[in-house]
Amino acid sequence: MKSKTAKIMAYLATHPDVKVADVAAKFKVSAPYIYSLRKKVTPVVPKLLPVPEVPTFPPEPAKVDAVLDSRAVEYGTFADGAALMQSIKRTLSGHAQKHNKTFADDQWEALEMVVHKMARIVNGNPDNADSWLDIAGYAMLVADRLEGNAR
Repeated sequence: MKSKTAKIMAYLATHPDVKVADVAAKFKVSAPYIYSLRKKVTPVVPKLLPVPEVPTFPPEPAKVDAVLDSRAVEYGTFADGAALMQSIKRTLSGHAQKHNKTFADDQWEALEMVVHKMARIVNGNPDNADSWLDIAGYAMLVADRLEGNAR
């Protein structure tokens, strides 16, 4: 079993910036006693995490090609998806204008992102759960904001 002094020294080693008065109160000892122990303690320095590699810019063309190829497999070709997305967006915009509807920026952006995700589903892999979750997420962001919980 550790003595009170050992516990205090261990605490000081792992909390080098703690106030002496706080430590004294925590362990129910005098502040001068904590000062004397603090002089004997070597602070524990946390191990540094490795610095992540910074990606080069612009990225290597081969890496960009690999990403684009994988997206085409998952979501269909960009041109086909873009044609579908823009067609739906034009329809929504025209209908909103016809009925003099106005939307907050987050509402219209959410609608456009839902269209984007819908087109990816129709143009590509309908079994990609992330696309379905994204649709729910964009709708939830607007609903949350309307209820006073913007995030």
